[in-house]
Amino acid sequence: MFEGMFEIFNNDNKKKDEETEISYPESLSSSEPDSSPPTYSNYSSSKIFVISVGGSILIKNKPDKDAISAISSCLNDLIRQGYKLVLVVGGGKIARDYVNTAKDLGANNFELDELGIRVTRANAFLLSMAIDNAYPQIITNIKETDDVLAKGKTPIFGGLMPGFTTDAVGALLAEYLGGTFINLSNVDGIYTADPAAHPTARMYHEISYDKLLQLLTSNAMKPGQNLILDLPAAMVLKRSGLSAFFLNGHDTENIKSAIQGGSFKGTVVRPEAVEAIDGDEPVVSKPKRKKKPAAKKKSARRVIDDEYEELNPDHIRF
Repeated sequence: MFEGMFEIFNNDNKKKDEETEISYPESLSSSEPDSSPPTYSNYSSSKIFVISVGGSILIKNKPDKDAISAISSCLNDLIRQGYKLVLVVGGGKIARDYVNTAKDLGANNFELDELGIRVTRANAFLLSMAIDNAYPQIITNIKETDDVLAKGKTPIFGGLMPGFTTDAVGALLAEYLGGTFINLSNVDGIYTADPAAHPTARMYHEISYDKLLQLLTSNAMKPGQNLILDLPAAMVLKRSGLSAFFLNGHDTENIKSAIQGGSFKGTVVRPEAVEAIDGDEPVVSKPKRKKKPAAKKKSARRVIDDEYEELNPDHIRF
């Protein structure tokens, strides 16, 4: 079901320049388990980080001043050290409260998305007040990011368009800039199951995009699931070939250590990963090759569609 739905994401057009080329140490291709904590320097040399800040980090029943001060202090330290950050801020509980109320009042899905976007931008504006070199306006165009970074400012985004999560916005920004995607939430990383509902769930230290998509698609079919990432965002990250990190947004020292190249607690996702869970030996996972379907006679409409896809290999249908 999902395979056909997201077929357009599975392309091999992964152009990288020397500055954003991801390098992997020889030790990661070994079959021997590595008990040492992962380090960011094992995965990339880029100094551009697109950080998706979950609304749950900043907002509880109301904006959490202490939490906002803590995360902004961490980000300001990294910016002063020369790291280029692009921030994307989510909606959190307050956005869900607005959306649920609007739904009860009769709003349609498009209007609910529009309302959610406005709440994420309000959250983004709130965080921008605590970022020392924040661009004075919340950015709404991905292509403006280059100019803002060139001015020495930190671009901050909320949502961009209906039907598109802030995680998906962050994934597209990472792809556009050739940077690294970092997801900050209220959990330590990606688990074998929801840790809130399953105390015995174990966290992945490293995982492939194929395995991540398998987890997301299987859990998306279960009612009441709160997924750590949505499927479109995962598909964008997979096609980009870039590394992604999933960290606890409340552990600011861990965030700094991860970005600075030190050891950290969290989950790394990349195309070919040595899948490692607490207590298990790593298993090398590579993307599966799809069998080519038997040739069928194409209709005139399908011929036109195929030509369109060849001209637009990265076109996304949501």
